[in-house]
Amino acid sequence: MTNPRRVVCAIDSQMTYALAVLLGSLARSRGVEFRVTVGYLEDTLPPSDRELISTVADELSIELDFMPLPSHPLFIAQGHISPTTFTKFLLADAIPGAHLWLDADTVVLEGWDSVFSRIDATTEEQGLLVARRNGGRQVDKGMAFNAGVLGWPAASRRDWEQPLKSLELVDTQEQFLFNSLYAASANEMPEKFNALTYRLEHYDPHDPPFIIHFAGAHKPWHLRRDLTHHCITYSCPWSVWFHAEQNLFSDLADRPVLDKVRVSRDQALTASSARGGRDQGGLRLLRALRALGPVAPAIIWALRLLKQWVPRGTHPIH
Repeated sequence: MTNPRRVVCAIDSQMTYALAVLLGSLARSRGVEFRVTVGYLEDTLPPSDRELISTVADELSIELDFMPLPSHPLFIAQGHISPTTFTKFLLADAIPGAHLWLDADTVVLEGWDSVFSRIDATTEEQGLLVARRNGGRQVDKGMAFNAGVLGWPAASRRDWEQPLKSLELVDTQEQFLFNSLYAASANEMPEKFNALTYRLEHYDPHDPPFIIHFAGAHKPWHLRRDLTHHCITYSCPWSVWFHAEQNLFSDLADRPVLDKVRVSRDQALTASSARGGRDQGGLRLLRALRALGPVAPAIIWALRLLKQWVPRGTHPIH
């Protein structure tokens, strides 16, 4: 592969299956040659998970490598957000060349790789390419951006360690730090390069986003698969992820790795370390639906009758 573009992400064992689905979406919609680097903090990603991801990547004809990273006492867990989120600083330091960072809870659609020309146009003074966050809150140094999709130019990186040491405890430390360091200068790209699911209803179906980000504590892979038709029929934002999952299974059909992917899918149903904070109601509902077994469909229909009292965006109540 000659001078491929680079996509970078990081996971722990709770996000292994999500990354497999992301890889499937990258392979399906590729328009340029690229390679993937997966970072992980020491002792957070067992060899079996790395082997699964490597095999899936091979079957999808994606060149992939792993980068183990040292832990850091300032890398803390906050609600559903694990210390792994801070690895984007470590990886950016370790990879000085231009690259695209993707959180593992994203999927991409055709046209996503047009981001690389925007990364090329990002200067060292700007330091970072971020997606415009329509409706986002103002911060001291500019418009807040979500740090789930980042374009890093081939440039020196700003020091983050000392600012992190000096930072008071705030909600989502890593994202606050990114905004503190880059919001004033960052090059901006349209929101469709990092479309949070609650914003998808604002898109024209004939002009969909390029990258969809399933942020929050409860994720599509936490929903029992016999209940996904509630989301797919309604064409809710999660339906995009379920279609990406179906495409992965189709692309891996008759491959020996598919059985291991199924096991990973089943393990992902309960893969969440969230204990409290924002967005917990939806996660508790998904856990309850798993526990209710055959009664779950009836509960969903009952809750739909009470829809006006159910928080908007609660899956699979539509």
